[in-house]
Amino acid sequence: MKLDTVTSNAAGAWGGVLAITTLTCRAQANGANSLALSVRMLSCGLLAVLILFTGCARETLFKSNFDQTPIGQPPSHAQAVGTANVDGPAGSVVVVAPPVTALGKWVQISQPGEPQFVASLQGILAQVRGDGTYTFSTILFIPSGSGPATIRFESQEVVSPDLPTVFLHLDFMPDNRVRIDDDPGTLFGTFPRDQVFTVQVTLNINASAATAHTVLSGAGASGQADYTIISALRPVARQFGAIRLMMGFPSTGRFDATTIVVTRNTE
Repeated sequence: MKLDTVTSNAAGAWGGVLAITTLTCRAQANGANSLALSVRMLSCGLLAVLILFTGCARETLFKSNFDQTPIGQPPSHAQAVGTANVDGPAGSVVVVAPPVTALGKWVQISQPGEPQFVASLQGILAQVRGDGTYTFSTILFIPSGSGPATIRFESQEVVSPDLPTVFLHLDFMPDNRVRIDDDPGTLFGTFPRDQVFTVQVTLNINASAATAHTVLSGAGASGQADYTIISALRPVARQFGAIRLMMGFPSTGRFDATTIVVTRNTE
């Protein structure tokens, strides 16, 4: 199992996502509004410096790697850390070239609108660690005209026959806002179409509460929200073991993702 610390390899993917977010905020403060700038800066070696500011040790539980998969093929089951499962008809979840920036290969999840059709990439964490503080991060590209894209947080197995395996999900809505758990009262933030942006969700999970802090950043994306996971689903959250990026009927369209990472604080 990989343990990332401030002395770890500067190319660690969780650090890369944190650095992208940090650089994006700095770039916006200087009048730049493109995440592509941040990506190019990372490629120049600044990640090794920025990783010193993480302030805590983290264990990487899932890290995507699509670069070894031919374009047009489904992502491989084995990922850099953890494993991946693909759900949906052939061609609905495939590896693609970067949509905007030269940031390696991406995964594309598409839904043409067929009934009873769900297309998804499920990332299985390498370990189920129980209570703790987790950080999920990814870079998304959602084109104009696409319907809601969804990110779900799941257990690996059924915790109770009376409970679902999903304890939290985010929908990236047609009005370019984000909705939590299908509740219209939770709509927040804004994200751009046809540009890359980052999503980061910090989960604090224990016996007494489970909360999620979501941040959008980069390329015109902005906004954050705090949310308390309903108490009935806390047992599922305490068995957090997978994330899923998906589009399901009646949504239509597609979206792309890369640098999908889940870490857990170890101190």
